[in-house]
Amino acid sequence: MSETLISVTDLELNYGNSTILRNLDFSVCKGSCLVIMGQSGCGKSTLLRSMIGLLPPAKGSICFKSFNLWEESIQRRQGLLSNFGVLFQGGALWSSMSLLENVCLPLELHTELSDEEIKDLAKFKLSLVGLEGFEDFHPSEISGGMRKRAGIARAMALDPEVLFFDEPSAGLDPINSRRLDNLINDLKENLEMTFVVVTHELASIFEIADDAVFLDPTQRTIVARGKPDELLANEENPTLRNFLLRKD
Repeated sequence: MSETLISVTDLELNYGNSTILRNLDFSVCKGSCLVIMGQSGCGKSTLLRSMIGLLPPAKGSICFKSFNLWEESIQRRQGLLSNFGVLFQGGALWSSMSLLENVCLPLELHTELSDEEIKDLAKFKLSLVGLEGFEDFHPSEISGGMRKRAGIARAMALDPEVLFFDEPSAGLDPINSRRLDNLINDLKENLEMTFVVVTHELASIFEIADDAVFLDPTQRTIVARGKPDELLANEENPTLRNFLLRKD
């Protein structure tokens, strides 16, 4: 059996007095891609924020291996979170820096490697995402799909065990979206990387997901879990079927 890297148990997330999500239970296995899916406003990004250490839960736990992220000291939690890499929707690259400088930045801040070692490692990460030869380009000089891939290279800079992506295909045309899906699958299969991906893009869901959880905005919880094709074949929940079939 695959090793469980992340366990979410009886999780409840609030903003002020409003409950956004509740009774969440699921796990993420090493070398797999878990997709968090659902309609806009169902709490996908809120769940991601809590999993990467930005939003404390009102109840329940998020464990990385045997460690409960939100019961550890701040210093210990920061150490655990160094095992995570994050790609936000816009890529969040520094516009004044080249792609190489963007990928070098986390290495400069969190390692004691020499400048030459940092540059060599950053070039290697860019090559993994198909950006060899673009090291000196700035974000404004490349396409949206390339910016997303550069963001992935930066998220991978510290060799995290888990990569978290928030709507990675947002704003991309179908061709670049498919290229990004292929990259996720290649990194998972060739490097055994683990992914947690928030998306509502149907093609991506079926292409990259080894497992998925569906958040229902009315019930504010997970109403289905499994491989998307199996959910479509067997699930009778009308909200989920309409989502997977894109019916109104």
